[in-house]
Amino acid sequence: MALFYKVSDKEFLKIRSKIFTEAGIPELEKNGFEKSPFSTAWFGRNNLQDFTYELCRVVNGSLLEILVTHISRGDSWIQIYLNVFKLNPEIKSCDALKNVDGIQFHLPPNSITKMRLRIDDFKGMPLFRFVEHKIGTYYTKNGFESEVEKLRKLIKKDMTNIDHFVKRWHELHTPLVTDWKGNKIE
Repeated sequence: MALFYKVSDKEFLKIRSKIFTEAGIPELEKNGFEKSPFSTAWFGRNNLQDFTYELCRVVNGSLLEILVTHISRGDSWIQIYLNVFKLNPEIKSCDALKNVDGIQFHLPPNSITKMRLRIDDFKGMPLFRFVEHKIGTYYTKNGFESEVEKLRKLIKKDMTNIDHFVKRWHELHTPLVTDWKGNKIE
């Protein structure tokens, strides 16, 4: 008999994915995000048997906001990244990007402005960073369930208030001007 409660890596991965799909994605959809139309986008299990969810929305006809979530084996995090691009020519909706290869949006120099929520947007000393998208330390089954519920509430709250993070992104970065395939326009 083990002294401390332990969850298998497989179960730990599924629980974090379930948290994001049940608490995060519905809130993002309420805020206008939708499953990414790019042919290279992941939405669910990826080729590493982890989970990746890519969502996007178009604002004001030219701003493409891309939100990518990685849930990896071997850690406790739900990693959520935001990046914003100014598309030229403008588009009316994400449907215009259907089946376009969007890999350039994730490669340098475009990835330089990528911001990880609750990590890269932090004000102040990193020593005092207490709220994170991760399952914290636990020793018992009740402790684990408490940490899972705490993460679920935080994901729901942050995805409901995603515009706060978008505003913070705009305080830190300027959108790169790209074509529909992510190629930088000078």
